[in-house]
Amino acid sequence: MIEIRAEKPEDIPFIQRVHQQAFQPRVNEARLVELLRQADKMPLSWVALAQGQVVGHVLFSPISFVPDQPAIHGLGLAPMAVLPEFQRVHGH
Repeated sequence: MIEIRAEKPEDIPFIQRVHQQAFQPRVNEARLVELLRQADKMPLSWVALAQGQVVGHVLFSPISFVPDQPAIHGLGLAPMAVLPEFQRVHGH
């Protein structure tokens, strides 16, 4: 069974691991999550757990629809990652 919940501070190293493994050998997504965290630009950050282990992460990042109208804001679903061994797996 997969549990979905909001990120907790103790999840941070596991979230980084999920992004690193999901996109290896690239580290861009893991670095992006860290940069957004440092900039306090993570309004919604959720983890997926299987047997208490973080196996997935989804982040809603702030976006601007029109650069010359900064009052118009939104959220984009990105980045998102799942450990390779849990990708395309049903019934966990």
